[in-house]
Amino acid sequence: MRKQLTFILTCCMLLSSTACNSNSPIKPKGENVLRIASWDEYIDMGGTVYEEDDPDLLDFIDWYKDLTGIDLKNARPIYEEFQDWYNKENPDSPIIVEYIPLQDNETMYNKIKMGDEYDLLCPSEYMAMKLKSENLLQPYSQEFFDTTIEENYYAKNVSAYTKDIFSSNGLSEYIAGYMWGSTGFVYNPQKIGASEDEAREIMSSWYCLSNPACERKITAKDNVRDSYFMGLGMYYEKELLALNPNTEDYAKILSSKMNDVSKETMPKVKALLEKARKNLYGLETDEGKTDVAAGRLDASYQWSGDAVYIMDTAEENDLMLEYSIPKSASNLWFDGWVMMNNANTKAATAFVNYISRPENVIRNMYYIGYTSCIAGTQVYDYVDYTYGDEEGTATYDLSYFFGSEFDPLLIDESQSRRQLFAQYPDEVTKNRLVVMEYFDPDENERANRMWNNIK
Repeated sequence: MRKQLTFILTCCMLLSSTACNSNSPIKPKGENVLRIASWDEYIDMGGTVYEEDDPDLLDFIDWYKDLTGIDLKNARPIYEEFQDWYNKENPDSPIIVEYIPLQDNETMYNKIKMGDEYDLLCPSEYMAMKLKSENLLQPYSQEFFDTTIEENYYAKNVSAYTKDIFSSNGLSEYIAGYMWGSTGFVYNPQKIGASEDEAREIMSSWYCLSNPACERKITAKDNVRDSYFMGLGMYYEKELLALNPNTEDYAKILSSKMNDVSKETMPKVKALLEKARKNLYGLETDEGKTDVAAGRLDASYQWSGDAVYIMDTAEENDLMLEYSIPKSASNLWFDGWVMMNNANTKAATAFVNYISRPENVIRNMYYIGYTSCIAGTQVYDYVDYTYGDEEGTATYDLSYFFGSEFDPLLIDESQSRRQLFAQYPDEVTKNRLVVMEYFDPDENERANRMWNNIK
């Protein structure tokens, strides 16, 4: 079981009115302000609610204090703690941090195009690529990546696995990874098919979306990118399963197929999505999490971090849900910190390093349930604390992420299909994950037109 903290999530009571209102006026240049735009509830906002009758909460607070010396009962939002720390370190040039939560990548992009200016953004992979292609970003300095500098917590601790992802997508100098994960299906194995084994087989295929065993039992995302990716998964499933994953060009072929937005392929994908749409219970943006966790729905296509939340919450309802990543291919996503042109680079890079300190990495992972791009001993210890089981019957190797010097975790075997698998897919599975690139204007128009005709 994943131990869960309870937090006060009333953002606007904890933050300034500027931080809570994404429509607040932009301050003129020259003011000593660090403007950070990210997503709602995507950073530890502090305010831990202590409950004496919650042993898991007390256990984590004690463990965390032993590890870091920090008492979470007195924690404040990390960005506020950063502001105080930065101003002590730089008394002659203090800053004010404006933390501005935005709804989604498209909202972020539209605000930038309307003239809003930020120092740091935390876009998803495709939006980072788009912003870079439009020359709206500036690279990090070589000094930022110098691992000999003590304060460079990001460079010293970022996982080599995520660094390789950024490199292969042309973002090495432009992004500092924050969170990463996969997309897949969270589902109740007792409600699909004739047995749990049959349920796992069904949910390991993209065709679960149109499978009669899932009729009116499953939801998908109400957005064009995730939905089109599902359609590509169905369209190319047999071809991808026939590939040899040990060949040199395997990753290249996967990426090519799962980023196919050609005029020839899109109508064929549309036909598959139309069939799937008739089989689905419905489309959702966020409400599917609650429905599946409560047992009102049996399956849902989700981002891995939300899948962890769903499985955690379902346990409170005595439901043991599982997470499946299709055997052919699935989406690899990441969010990361990028700096806009004319950013306050000194304060921006200091914030990235501050949030990449192991103790803050753990706080944020625990708070939102997603997986940090940061590795290192303390983060590994946290994963072991969360999922390790002294009486476990299985081992789980995470050396691809943490490094060969770290031993496999001893776990309960079910975690290879549940929260641990959602947070850190095994090495074989992660090799079939694909980054979805951004659509150019023509591709975006065709994809939106297709999706609007389906939903």
